[in-house]
Amino acid sequence: MTQPAPVHREDGELVGFVTESDGGWIAATVFGYPLSEHRSREDAEDALVGKGLSYLAERWALKRDDVWMRAELVEASPAHVTVQLVDMSYPDRYGERVELTAPVTEGLRLEH
Repeated sequence: MTQPAPVHREDGELVGFVTESDGGWIAATVFGYPLSEHRSREDAEDALVGKGLSYLAERWALKRDDVWMRAELVEASPAHVTVQLVDMSYPDRYGERVELTAPVTEGLRLEH
C-alpha cells in the first residue's frame, strides 16, 4: 500500500486522501477512514471532490465497551478526529467526547 496522497478542492480545502491498494484506489476521509474503492486514482479523487466534506455531517457510530453507539463528528483533521456520543440509548454517555488518532480504520464506522 502506498502513502496516502492528499486531495484538495479547487479552493485548496483538503477533502481527503487517496491510496493505491491491490490494483485499485481507496478514497478516505481527512482522518483516514476508507469511504470507497475505485479503479483509478482519478475516480477516487473525483469521488472525494464531488462529496466534499459532507461525510462529516453524516451518521457515524463509535464502538465503546463492545457496543456501537451513535456519534457525531465534532472535529476532524489529518492528525485526529473528535466524536461526540449522541445515542439516547446510553444516557449516561450522551455528550461524551472521544478523540481518536488518525488514521482511523477501526472503532468508528459510517452508518448507511
